[in-house]
Amino acid sequence: IANDFSSDKKVYVAVDNTYMGPLWSQPLKHGADFSIYSATKYIGGHSDLIAGAVSGNKEVISRTKILRTFLGNMAAPHTGWLLMRSLETLKIRMEQQAINAKEVANYLKNHPRVEKVYYLGFIPENTEEFNVFKRQYSSAGAMLSFDIVGGEKEAFKFMNSLKLIKLAVSLGGTESLVEHPATMTHVGVDPSYRYELSITEKLIRISVGVENHADIIWDIEQALNQL
Repeated sequence: IANDFSSDKKVYVAVDNTYMGPLWSQPLKHGADFSIYSATKYIGGHSDLIAGAVSGNKEVISRTKILRTFLGNMAAPHTGWLLMRSLETLKIRMEQQAINAKEVANYLKNHPRVEKVYYLGFIPENTEEFNVFKRQYSSAGAMLSFDIVGGEKEAFKFMNSLKLIKLAVSLGGTESLVEHPATMTHVGVDPSYRYELSITEKLIRISVGVENHADIIWDIEQALNQL
């Protein structure tokens, strides 16, 4: 996309890089004009602020700043202070989250009550998807999802049985979060389109935090045992 359109300034290429954060992916290096973030997530990292961020070359950012001035959507000074605080630990937090996510994904992959795990670290080698992953990402990240054996009933029981992991739709914070996309983040999406994206009633999403990975796995295990 970047090769086809980015050189034509009538069409800009923007990438929402929220899920990978500034540590694991740098879209501007691969031809994108804009790299966009919900700074509420990994950059903020503590679930205590609401902000957004965009990066790009001087020309496009200058135009974006003018638009921001007209719209008035600027972060408050205190939010800016919180973001500066969070940037000091960004690398440490994200590295630990990635380590934990790998451990959790490997555990889920072998559990009899789990049908399938969706995790970037499981992309088969010698495929075009794997080549893109290795070329553009430095990590598999800390987001994963899985299909639980059963359906909505089993998914709800699993989530309600968790003791450490919190039920919430956000992501990227220090605390591990779980959600049910079909009835939470993607409830407004047409069901037929959701199914095309494998967002079914048995899908559960986890944003892995910085807790001890053994504690996260313990919590998942005891919740799965309730089924």
